[in-house]
Amino acid sequence: MTKHTILFLAANPLGTDRLALDREAHAIQVELERSGHREQFELVTRWAVQPLDLLRELRKLRPSVVHFSGHGGHAAPGAPRTGEPSRRDVATASGAPGGEHDGGLFFQGPDGRAQQVTTAALSDTFRAAGASVKLVVLNACYSEPQAEALAAHVDCVVGMGGSFSDAAARSFAIGFYGGLGERESVAVAYDQGCAAIGLEGEAEADRPRLKVRSGVDATQLVLAAAPAVADPP
Repeated sequence: MTKHTILFLAANPLGTDRLALDREAHAIQVELERSGHREQFELVTRWAVQPLDLLRELRKLRPSVVHFSGHGGHAAPGAPRTGEPSRRDVATASGAPGGEHDGGLFFQGPDGRAQQVTTAALSDTFRAAGASVKLVVLNACYSEPQAEALAAHVDCVVGMGGSFSDAAARSFAIGFYGGLGERESVAVAYDQGCAAIGLEGEAEADRPRLKVRSGVDATQLVLAAAPAVADPP
């Protein structure tokens, strides 16, 4: 039986909205444990991840799934927003147009503040060290371009087409990993993740976007697949 490692990478740098990333990791663990095939998955969490941690953990763990939980976007980090629900994009610094910076994901720098990892750098990293990875989930705002780029190297990638709330991100993860743990295909698990957002009353069920590598059928990619039965002698 193949056991799949899910590498959960969390980053919530200083100067960005506070996110309940620990609740998301816990929700994924609980959903996998409730599923019928929990023995086929191992969730490994890494917190306050810095850019080089991605490369190191890909080499060390050789995961089947990489899940990034945190912030994404185009803008330079500014002051965290107050008086509204936490979101997974960065607040634009005063006077900095949102399109001035390349899109990417925000890891944590050595000083604890946001350090952007560009789309090109992410793509190069998975090309160089991500041969084991079958699935990537970028649970961060405006991460659809990164998902599109990573689909050149990974079978299936989920990114977000726009701003995304903390609550919706957690709901998607619950629905998605619950599906994977019940031996559903990536395509069906993705649909269940989107459905879970609506069930929780969030209006962002259209934000997750599934990107599939050329030649791959997401309806046939089942991580918790039944073991092959040998032919009788």
